[in-house]
Amino acid sequence: MFPLPILPLPGEMVQLHVFEPRYQMLFDELEDMGLEEFGIPFSKQNTLAGVGSVMRLVTVQGKQQDGSRDVVVTSTGLFQLEDFDESPELQPYPNGRCNPLHQWPEWPLGEACERAKQALFKVMKDQGITTSKLENVGLVRFVQHLGINAAQRAEILAANDLHTMQSMVLERIELTRKMLVQNPTQNGGLFVN
Repeated sequence: MFPLPILPLPGEMVQLHVFEPRYQMLFDELEDMGLEEFGIPFSKQNTLAGVGSVMRLVTVQGKQQDGSRDVVVTSTGLFQLEDFDESPELQPYPNGRCNPLHQWPEWPLGEACERAKQALFKVMKDQGITTSKLENVGLVRFVQHLGINAAQRAEILAANDLHTMQSMVLERIELTRKMLVQNPTQNGGLFVN
């Protein structure tokens, strides 16, 4: 485990600078293929949110003599964190027990979010903003492309049930639409992530 204040969603790549010796050891194992994947549980101000991303090493860039390195990793899935051990006995880096969230691709937006999405699309199209990345996607992909920050992503994904997640996304859709109505873009200056 490598707790960080980020929550990459499946398919997103992130560049990390690995400098702590215990995380250097984690990446040594990943480079040597002793591990295939690792987890990034979302952490804000040393508090874990209970959700995280399953990650794979893509490439190592510029490994230094002191073991520090820049790496690119990609998210392959999501998990709920069941247990976290900051100082396990077997290895120096944190460890934990997770439940994979295999069903995330099937999480629907729900009827209320779909209606709000169509209202948002109308405002976006009226302002010349493309909506192609937001069309025909489920809840997680919509959150990904709407530009919701890591803390908000974690709050949504840590919700106990799909209805609560949908309600939280609905609030974000409505807020985004209101912001666009109140502050129209000039020359297409707003770009959805």
